[in-house]
Amino acid sequence: MSVQIVLASQSPRRAELMKLITDDFQVEVADVDEKKIEKSLFDGHRPSKKMARELVKMLSFEKAMAVYKSYPDKLVIGADTVVVLGKEILGKPQNKDHAYLMIKKLSGKMHMVMTGVTLIENGKYEQFVACSRIRFRPWNKEMQRAVNHYVDTGKPMDKAGAYGIQEEAGLFVKWIKGDYNNIVGLPVGELYKRIYKLEKFK
Repeated sequence: MSVQIVLASQSPRRAELMKLITDDFQVEVADVDEKKIEKSLFDGHRPSKKMARELVKMLSFEKAMAVYKSYPDKLVIGADTVVVLGKEILGKPQNKDHAYLMIKKLSGKMHMVMTGVTLIENGKYEQFVACSRIRFRPWNKEMQRAVNHYVDTGKPMDKAGAYGIQEEAGLFVKWIKGDYNNIVGLPVGELYKRIYKLEKFK
């Protein structure tokens, strides 16, 4: 039997989280120019939490739609995650120095992780945005050593905000409020509810 669900993502973390919902899915990487989409959205506008919500919704839709064109008979799911600190939207770091500075900037502060999810099936789509709040521990010599070690592993380079909470960066966290899995990259609880409504598991 062919799979019913296609996950439009190149993130291994999202694929692992998707397995909590079902093994009946396949992964396809969406050919989307994220920088171009981001530039078109922010052209002439200042970054804000509202704009961050629009960005993850737009990117998740473009990813899902790019893959849906090849799988019109499937349920296609796209997702995108950003980190928001105040009015600043933090994407993926450009290099190790940038990753170090990003994490240092987050230290001692509360920030938000937003994941936009788009589901497309039979030419129709629905979207939602999950938000979690996190506070990092204050910056000190102990944290500096831990951050240096983490950055040297290269793991922050493909992650929004330059960290993955499921990795060594979990040591930086003082508290979280909201869905932990959302911070990793996919709010599986809410996604499962949406998929179940589509009668995929009934």
